[in-house]
Amino acid sequence: MRILTSFFCLLLSISSLARADETVRQVQEELRKRNLYFGNIDGQTSPVLVDALKRYQTRKGFAVTGKVDQDTATSLHVQVATVAAKTLPDMPVLKSDTASALPESQRLVLQREAEEKPDLTPNPPPPAESPAAGQDLTPERVNKLVQDYLRDAETADVAAQVKYYAFPVRYFDHGAVSQQFVTQDTSNYVKRWPERKYTLTGPVNFFASGKEGETEVEFTIVFDLRSAARTTKNKAAGRTKNWWTIQGTGDELKIVAIREARIRE
Repeated sequence: MRILTSFFCLLLSISSLARADETVRQVQEELRKRNLYFGNIDGQTSPVLVDALKRYQTRKGFAVTGKVDQDTATSLHVQVATVAAKTLPDMPVLKSDTASALPESQRLVLQREAEEKPDLTPNPPPPAESPAAGQDLTPERVNKLVQDYLRDAETADVAAQVKYYAFPVRYFDHGAVSQQFVTQDTSNYVKRWPERKYTLTGPVNFFASGKEGETEVEFTIVFDLRSAARTTKNKAAGRTKNWWTIQGTGDELKIVAIREARIRE
């Protein structure tokens, strides 16, 4: 009986650990959206995350613990008691999961703004008018761009993946970056996840941006990532919502801004 009790406690402990990892990842995602956390999104607690939580709790008037208590979780729209059906490894999974490369001065400015308005979270612009006729954009052309991008993103050819951007490009949470930065980041990602499969689900939507000559694109994909070289933390799967801003450059369409967000299952 004692053995069975110990085994049951072990199962609870494992379940709690999976739950904690997913909870921490969600907290990291929410604090990143609010410009309060700039570290890796990896499901691991760190001093940087604790500090970000304390700043958020201070501004919200909660108990300043640096921990994910119920008030903090509710405010951040995080489900503490939910065990994810697909627990991700405790490491960066998405390209956007790596620590922000923004200079410290810019991070501090964003943090100060976020601390003044802790509930302000960025949202993609709502669909507006159709792209201007001069941009010569059709659903077929935009869909082909997305499909070609996803197929090249499955290869080990870094140059083939980088060619879709116009530089400097507004790249996830890193601000405007150079071709060298994107090349290095893509190379690192290919090494981290050598086997990558992306499947487009649903339509590719596009609409006029508020800036002349630019078009907003949004779509959802299913991703499946694997690394045979690792015996643990060697696979990850899920869905992401993706936002691009594209611009015509000669006869080509180039990405001038890119964002993504994990869809919680």
